[in-house]
Amino acid sequence: MKKHKNIAARFAMRLSGMILTAAVLLTSCVIPSRVRAKTDPTADFIDRTYELLAHTKADDEIFAFWYRNLSSGNISATSMIDMLIGSPQLFIGEDGSLQEGEALLDSLSLLMTEKALDPQQKSQYLDYMAHGVSIRRVLFDLSVTPEYFGICGRYVVKPEGLTELSPRDQEPELTKYVYDMLSGFTYGRPATNEECDEWCRRFMDGQEVAQAIDDVAKTGTIGGRTMSDEEKVSLIYRTMVGQEITAEDEALYQEALENGMSMSYVVKKISETALFQRKCSDLQILAGTVELTEPRDNNYELTSFLTRMYTRFAGQKPTAEDLNAGVKETLEDPGRVREVITQMLSTPESQALLESDEDFLNTVFEVFYGYTPEESRIKAYLIGMSNGITRTRVLSEILKDPAFDEKMAEYGIDTRVEKIVPEKIVALTFDDGPYTPVTMRILDALEPYGAHATFFVVGNRIANYSECLIRATNLGCEIADHTWNHTTLTRISGDAVSRQIWDCADAVYNLTGVCPRVMRPVGGSYNSTVSANVGMPMIIWSVDTNDWKYRDSNHVINEILNNVRDGDIILMHDLYETTADAVEYVVPALIEAGYTLVTVSELAEYKGIDMENGKAYFSMRG
Repeated sequence: MKKHKNIAARFAMRLSGMILTAAVLLTSCVIPSRVRAKTDPTADFIDRTYELLAHTKADDEIFAFWYRNLSSGNISATSMIDMLIGSPQLFIGEDGSLQEGEALLDSLSLLMTEKALDPQQKSQYLDYMAHGVSIRRVLFDLSVTPEYFGICGRYVVKPEGLTELSPRDQEPELTKYVYDMLSGFTYGRPATNEECDEWCRRFMDGQEVAQAIDDVAKTGTIGGRTMSDEEKVSLIYRTMVGQEITAEDEALYQEALENGMSMSYVVKKISETALFQRKCSDLQILAGTVELTEPRDNNYELTSFLTRMYTRFAGQKPTAEDLNAGVKETLEDPGRVREVITQMLSTPESQALLESDEDFLNTVFEVFYGYTPEESRIKAYLIGMSNGITRTRVLSEILKDPAFDEKMAEYGIDTRVEKIVPEKIVALTFDDGPYTPVTMRILDALEPYGAHATFFVVGNRIANYSECLIRATNLGCEIADHTWNHTTLTRISGDAVSRQIWDCADAVYNLTGVCPRVMRPVGGSYNSTVSANVGMPMIIWSVDTNDWKYRDSNHVINEILNNVRDGDIILMHDLYETTADAVEYVVPALIEAGYTLVTVSELAEYKGIDMENGKAYFSMRG
């Protein structure tokens, strides 16, 4: 036994010795001095016991005490030995030093079995004693051997064994487990006998091991010192399972911690292993499990996603509080996930962290989808962003992808938002622009309400008035196709029609990175040749304001408010100041009347219309 471990044990033994001495003094006055017959087995037993354990003889008073109680049967031979080993001052070796460890085991074995311990058995006992088990466990085991019963018979003493053992002596293998747990994991110092007794009793009474380990892990200080997560995982595993962790398992648990899970999650995962379950079964104690109380620990995939997002877009790992709040809010309101992501990526810190637009895009796809998208898609976004399309706008388009919902579903959350169809919807459309002085005023009128409109632009005007189209795109408006140079399509060939449409589409794409989805033939004129070659749905109108003809804002206002119906497509032109005047009045008036102002493509989506290329649509009234 180690010196530092025996201090408390020696104190207890000396106390027992003091009690024994007091008992001797009380009885010595009534017991005669050492007088015996030539053949007295009981006296021989006393002499033999003292010779083997103390290398001396008991003095007359002590001898008389033992003789009287052994011969009368008041004390068994086992009880005598037990009381003696509680008095370490008796165990003095031939060299004058206190007998410990191996020497004490040898003496005890010779006394009780008349033979030395088997080397393997001796090694096991020494191991037990180095891990909190007392010498009384050895005494207990030797007291039930046939050899010991034979010796007691020869010496005519009672062989009755020990009736009670402390918890740490009852199950030596459990005590080893507890000692290692307390010494290496809980306290970072050798466990005391009292601590071993307490924890052995707890486990024998049914306390679950996994939860006990987790309670210590939650304190943040394991083994009485500060450790890295890697060291903690290795120590927890070794404590729970009783063997070193494999590189594969260590990498797995470290990955969980890197992804934002707590140490409790790791303890729970170890508690579910077959090795831990078998270890507890062998020790006949309850393995149990760990109750995960933090939201982040109950959804590995979602927590991992949030950790990646915080780390990549905020430049630092999230705190436990960040993750718990993020997981809780996400699960309570999955519909806000896109909004939360957009807010995070719109912060100055996030913008500064990903300096280039290409880094931003690649990181977004890596974090959200785990892959890099096709080059053409990245190129399109970069075109728009290089011309002023905001990252927020691009992000909103990326998050509209159904693939985002599929990925979120892997994290256990349903981000699909059922689109609520407004009671009344209308699409304001503007032809022949852009023209910055007017287009900007129209956008000014739309923006405070989050309202959208569709601008059917003429391709050869785009370069001169690009800034208003960038702003329109950033506000969620739709840029649509109105030919390259305002040509009446019914007057030209099919190939010429196609060139008119796609030259304009290219100009829109080269500015915004988005190709128009719909077109409007000049004057609303089309025929079969036009329909066959435009390659897009043709959007006509159901309310014509004739703003180009009258140049009167009141006329425009009256035409709209007197004729508008749900699903209408309203025709105006963003070339005239009077149109802008009218729009500034009409937008709030329509919203007050219960209308939602949307783009043409949004209108079709709300109405459940799958528009076809080459087909003319005058309204979406249904």
